[in-house]
Amino acid sequence: MVGRYCYFIGCRADQEAVTRHFEALAEELAHRGHRVIVIREGRRVAIVEKPQGNPAILAWPSRWPTSPPDVRFLYRLIRRERPHCLIGNFGTANLMITMGWLMRVPYRVAWHRTMSTAVFGDSRSPYKTWWREKRREIVYRLATHVAANSQSAAADAQQVYHVPPDKCFVFYESLADPLPGLPATPPNNQPTAICVARLAPMKGQDTLIRAVALLQEDFPALRVEFVGDGPQRQAYQHLARQLGVADRCTFTGIVPHREVLTRMAAATVCVMPTRSEAFGLVNIEALAVGTPVIASCVGGIPEIIRDGQEGFLVPPDDPRALADRLRIILSDPVLRARMSQNARQRFLDHFELRTAIAREADWFEALVGSRER
Repeated sequence: MVGRYCYFIGCRADQEAVTRHFEALAEELAHRGHRVIVIREGRRVAIVEKPQGNPAILAWPSRWPTSPPDVRFLYRLIRRERPHCLIGNFGTANLMITMGWLMRVPYRVAWHRTMSTAVFGDSRSPYKTWWREKRREIVYRLATHVAANSQSAAADAQQVYHVPPDKCFVFYESLADPLPGLPATPPNNQPTAICVARLAPMKGQDTLIRAVALLQEDFPALRVEFVGDGPQRQAYQHLARQLGVADRCTFTGIVPHREVLTRMAAATVCVMPTRSEAFGLVNIEALAVGTPVIASCVGGIPEIIRDGQEGFLVPPDDPRALADRLRIILSDPVLRARMSQNARQRFLDHFELRTAIAREADWFEALVGSRER
């Protein structure tokens, strides 16, 4: 075994910013002399396996780690490498934490990054809702630690899944500074808003469409771009037609992450009208490119966006409040410039990847080292 400690990190392969965060954590721990194995979930065609490196990059046998071959794969890997710590995210957490408990891996860290209201709100089956809640509660009980991506998410884990407070820790999402690699965006005289999110009920795009309808007379040139796809796409397009703003709402679909950031940098304002959000990585992406944000005052968002400084916070499900704040930002270029500067500085101070990863690596080293002490 290379290094003093051995860590397994399970992460998605198809969520670029989140994947990069955990790859950076793996690289930092490996740089410090530890053995690190990253196990990715998602489409295998998108995964380049590097089994001999440090960090090593492996893929689950199945697209999602839920089948018997995945159990055998992890069992053999734990037997061979004897890890000190397992770090599970998204769908990897269920199998990694359970198998780690059965095989007595000393430390088992489950990442809590989705609010229970979002998970349950998108479910139409009471049985599935009950099972998801119980399954997550069991996994968190088997974990030695639960890492939340906001204070609000930590409170959610404690209140809904009964995680003891001393077992819960907060690590904010982070992002590599994208601005140096993005093309320069020429000034855009046409007011534009961008909303980047899955088109689902909990993301609240319908609230933004209704707000656009309220601004028709004041800002006839306003255009809103919805980036993302999901089950509500047709319903939201129909709503835009009903309200007479179909020509002002563009549904772009899914685009590459770099293109998302480029479009975000060119927009006048980024809008996040979500009804529930543990953190909202889109918010720090907007901060990183210096775009003011109007977001719902829910979940972990107030921990990122300070009302009146990097943008505005509004109540969820309130098109009039959202329209009022849009009106202020769109009509005041001096305010926009100040918020843009504040946004960029807040990203560099709190959410830039290198600074955040160093803190996380310190914590994981201390965690495993505490057992030896």
